[in-house]
Amino acid sequence: MIETITTTVAAVGAQPLNELLNVTHDRPFSLLFGNYSWLLGMAGGVALVWAIDAVRRERHADSDPVYQLAMPLCVVLIIAGFLNVLAEVQQPSRLIYGYIQGWNYWDTAIIKYGIILLPLFLASSWWLTFQCIDKAALDRGIRNLPPGLVPFAEFFTLWSRHYDICDYPALRRVVIAAMVVFGLFAPLYSAVFLMYEHGVPVWNSPAQALIFLATGLAKGAAIFLVFTPALYKLATGKHIAPPDGELRWLAVAGLTVAAVTWFGWMWWIGRLGTTPDLQFSALIDGPYRSLVLWHWEIIGLIVPLLLLTTPLGRIPFSRWIAGVAILWGSYAIRIIVLLGGQALNRSGAGYLEFGLEPEVIWYTAFSVVFLVGLLALLLLLPYGHPDVDASGQVLTGDKQ
Repeated sequence: MIETITTTVAAVGAQPLNELLNVTHDRPFSLLFGNYSWLLGMAGGVALVWAIDAVRRERHADSDPVYQLAMPLCVVLIIAGFLNVLAEVQQPSRLIYGYIQGWNYWDTAIIKYGIILLPLFLASSWWLTFQCIDKAALDRGIRNLPPGLVPFAEFFTLWSRHYDICDYPALRRVVIAAMVVFGLFAPLYSAVFLMYEHGVPVWNSPAQALIFLATGLAKGAAIFLVFTPALYKLATGKHIAPPDGELRWLAVAGLTVAAVTWFGWMWWIGRLGTTPDLQFSALIDGPYRSLVLWHWEIIGLIVPLLLLTTPLGRIPFSRWIAGVAILWGSYAIRIIVLLGGQALNRSGAGYLEFGLEPEVIWYTAFSVVFLVGLLALLLLLPYGHPDVDASGQVLTGDKQ
């Protein structure tokens, strides 16, 4: 015989919904990861633009701003991105440990490839910074230094005044191919890194990797659409016409791929996705709708595409606005993916209580100041160039 034991239990009313959701969890990444992704993606895009430009000519033209300015831009963008990583992990020794002891499972972690390829990307960009400078100007600049500084200048320029990779076609092709690999890896790295993050199912999608790569290429073109005339003027003292042509359509191609991938991704997860996908879709259509609509879909996609694909694209100011919009939108989509994936990781408190930490603002500002300062120093290099006309064509002695 089974006896039923009954006890009196006080009735407990249902808790408010906000109390059920009010469980906070630390986020795997802060906005510093978004900064890092944005800067490294931009460096990769600049490298790809440089490689495309280098393929188009047997030898570089000293008046070509893409060829001369791309590598200094890569250097400062990579270093500024690394600063955000160091601030994110708080312990640089963890990165050193990854080099020394982190190879037991090297084939299963994207970080193992990153800690090798990204420093190689930086070193290659530094070397090519001096290879893209006119050798006669570089030689004069080093000779004008005090005798005690010449050996240091030779070392830091990797003796670039004594040789030119354009004199070695096979080596030049290898270098261009390597820069294409680095240019593809840099924007993909942060996206693949997120795909390996445990506990965030929304990040396990190749869509974000394709968006990061496409916006990286668009950013590379946008950098030259927006900043080339000013940078070239600061570096050489010469005026040059605002770029157009291939750069404009490279940006359009990148934005088109990003737009198709984004809207296709949202359609797929909203109708055929798993439960976490549906939660992310509801987040995009709900609390994040204003952020996504204005900062990514309108500013980052629609505005630059309209400005670059219509007759407005022939106007330099329109191209400048489009370039700024591309840079803005490419940062917004990284923040949307970063915060959206973490918001519903374990509870709804992620997006309800998000706020910028003061140290994140400080680290971000420092990396921007460092980027601008280092770029200003690199623009002081003896670039050397012949006189050019308003269209950027080299002026011969008869035309000067």
